[in-house]
Amino acid sequence: MNLFKKKFKTTIYFFCFGFAINSILNTLNIIENREQARLELIEKKFFKNQQEKICKEKSSYSKFFEMGFKETAQKRLNSCMKQSNFISK
Repeated sequence: MNLFKKKFKTTIYFFCFGFAINSILNTLNIIENREQARLELIEKKFFKNQQEKICKEKSSYSKFFEMGFKETAQKRLNSCMKQSNFISK
């Protein structure tokens, strides 16, 4: 009976040890995936801002905006962004 208790305790210790290692690895993977998603989001925002800057300079956005037609200027900007195929889903 005493031998059974020792093997049972050893089995429980190894199970807990394996569970702890698995939990640590899963936690590290989750953290890495979150960081990767955050970097992708920052990259998308950066490229969108760059494309918007280019569209504001090259399209008739600035001309309409200076004349006071803000809605038309925004439509021109949106049109330029769609033509550049940047707007992502």
